[in-house]
Formats: sequence, structure tokens, C-alpha cells
Amino acid sequence: MIDIPRLLAETNLRQVEWFEQVDSTNDWALQLATQPILQTPHLIGADRQVSGRGRGTNRWWGSDGSLTFSVIVDMTSFGLTPIDWPRFSLVTGLAVSTMLSSFLPGSAVGLKWPNDVWLQGRKVCGILIEQCDRYPDRLIVGIGLNVNNSFEDASEELRQIATSMTDTASGSTFSRTDVLIRFLNEWKTLTQYVAEGSINLAERWSRACVLSGFPVKIINGKVEAIGVCAGIDSDGALLLRTAFALEKHYAGTVRLLE
Repeated sequence: MIDIPRLLAETNLRQVEWFEQVDSTNDWALQLATQPILQTPHLIGADRQVSGRGRGTNRWWGSDGSLTFSVIVDMTSFGLTPIDWPRFSLVTGLAVSTMLSSFLPGSAVGLKWPNDVWLQGRKVCGILIEQCDRYPDRLIVGIGLNVNNSFEDASEELRQIATSMTDTASGSTFSRTDVLIRFLNEWKTLTQYVAEGSINLAERWSRACVLSGFPVKIINGKVEAIGVCAGIDSDGALLLRTAFALEKHYAGTVRLLE
């Protein structure tokens, strides 16, 4: 069970709602974010979600033992303008990776631009950030994190691409409340650093980038680009070294090439 009183006492959350099962925490949060009076940050979580959404047409199903939640945040309260939002997305992934390293010291934790976190070379966390149409300064940050849901009995295909904290820790289990609190506090600290301009986000993120130095393809709608990943720029763009130039890409799906 998630300890809601602890979440409210030990983080900057103003409100928390937790359910046994929902279709999608992001869908629920998008509806809630249209309310004119809303205390933020406001977290909506579920032990299980059956229609979780990832980027594009991807799906994220939260199973027993995972952490699936969405946080409604008011960006003006962080002192962040829309120009900072791409970096806010990257800070979210960096906060997850920092939290993972604290619980699993010595494990290989990496970041895949723009919003995946890897553990031991496989995906452990996905992030989806959406905007509230009625109140554009409100963002919904959806996170699916594999904590105690083991992939040991999953198909070989799935085991090749996904993992969890418990699988990495040889079956040890973790307090999901502790994991969530550690992430939320790290997220708050890193976001403050971005607002203050006191973090070299490009340097920290590029160190953990699993794509750096590898040939990749970026697909953004009908536009495709191929080159070698050179990390990220200070504004959050992915740097792609092609045969002709060093390009900056602000959106798209990235695939490693053979």
C-alpha cells in the first residue's frame, strides 16, 4: 500500500489520490486539471492501470508491484517558462535515474532521449508529459516505473527490452512509498536548479545518455534523420552529428541502428 500521509508530509505534494485500478492516470489527471481551483502539485496514482498511454501509439500497462502515477504541476509556481519545458522533461528522467542509483548502487542506469530510463540495458521507466488545454501552464507528468513487478516469467522478447528494480536486485522488493518519496524530492531539487540556472543539465544528462556515440535514426512525423548521437544541448535538444552538420532535434522517436 502507498502511505499517503507520508507522501504529503515528506514531499511538496499538496494533494494525493490513489486507486486500486484506473484506465489511465494521465487521462484522469487531464480531466482534473481543467478545474479552475486546484492545489498543485497534485498526484493521481493507481496500483494498476489497464489503458496506460506512452508516447504516440505506445501503451504502458501497470501491473501489480509497479508504480504508475501522474502529477499535475503548475509551471509558473516553479518559475519555469515554456522555453524551459524541454529541460523540465529531461530533469524528470534525470530524477528517476538518480533515485534508481540510490536504491541500486553499482547498477547501470541510463537515459534514452527524450523520456525513457534504462536499467542494466533495458527499459525500466517511461515518462509522458502532456499539457492541459484549458490552463496551458499546467502540465501532467505521467510516469510508469517497474519496481516490484518481475519480468522473470515474461516472454523472452519482453525480457530483452524491459526490466524492473526487483529483477535487478535478484528478487529483493522495495517500498513503493520510499521509492516515490525519493523520486519526488530529487525531482523538486533538480527543477529548482533549472529555475535558478545552477545546473549543467547538458553535461549531467549526456553522461548518462545511452545513445551517445551510437548511430541513431530520429523520426518526427514524416521527417527522418540519421547520424551519430552527440548528447544533448543546453536547451534539451538532442544533438545529431550527420555527414553534413551537427543538428538539433527537439522532438521525435529515436531508434538505435545496428
